[in-house]
Amino acid sequence: MRLIFRTMACLVLFFGLATVHGKPAAQPGQELLPEQSAAKAKAVLQQVITALGGSAYLNVRDSDCEGRVAQFGSSGDLMGFAPFHDLWLLPAKNRVEYISKGEHNILSYVLGVDGLSITHGGALITVFDGDHGWMLDKSGVSDQPEDVTKNFVEQVKSGMNNMLRSRMNEDGVELRYAGTDIVDLKEVEWIEFSDRDHRALRLGVEISTHLPIRWVISKRDPETRERTEIATSYTQFISRDGVLTPLSITRAQNGRRVSQVYLSSCKYNSNLSPQLFTRAALEQRSAEVAKKGYKDSKDKK
Repeated sequence: MRLIFRTMACLVLFFGLATVHGKPAAQPGQELLPEQSAAKAKAVLQQVITALGGSAYLNVRDSDCEGRVAQFGSSGDLMGFAPFHDLWLLPAKNRVEYISKGEHNILSYVLGVDGLSITHGGALITVFDGDHGWMLDKSGVSDQPEDVTKNFVEQVKSGMNNMLRSRMNEDGVELRYAGTDIVDLKEVEWIEFSDRDHRALRLGVEISTHLPIRWVISKRDPETRERTEIATSYTQFISRDGVLTPLSITRAQNGRRVSQVYLSSCKYNSNLSPQLFTRAALEQRSAEVAKKGYKDSKDKK
């Protein structure tokens, strides 16, 4: 079974996009010497970290969030919603449970899963632990394809929160202050990041609040050389356990909105068990679902 997961990037980049066209307009501040530019970028990023909760934000070990994810078609029309329960054990353990309430076609489209097998009122669960991944559906537990796990690892590496909490201090990661611009009628400062793997990442910071409102990843296909820009927009920040959390996260690709996450609840540092992020945990859940299904079928007789 081949997984595409059209909305996985949106969830990952929150823990894992609105429209961005090209690079930010050049404004005063882009003519700084490299050392000055890096120092100014670090100062802005420190303001961002403080605005997001300071030590509470930096010391997040795990997160437990629930909400809905919406998928949009090529013409911008809403295709439907899928409720989800998203668990993270930082930096690279993730478990997402998608709930089906009979809308099989919508859930299949939202998740982008070919051959999705899910019972009425059932669930589909994906688990990643670094470069290992598994999925549970009606047919049981299966390994994620290699390209899907590689994509997950890349999304973790290029995620905004991972960059702010740790990667910006890694050897080989360079920062650059890229001046100011207007995004969604708000004045922002742009910070650019690059690393040894030639990733091109940009952060748009609202000047008045110091909050991150845009995270942009630029990619180029190694074969076609075609450039793709994936942008994540963060809005409706609210404090949860001392951490400012965006309740709405929108993802766009090359200027076209493709998905949006709406969070209904989120909590941090609830001491999630590493066991939740294993194949064994999915096997146990699969056995429980099978047992419940057998009991339900007997009760109907």
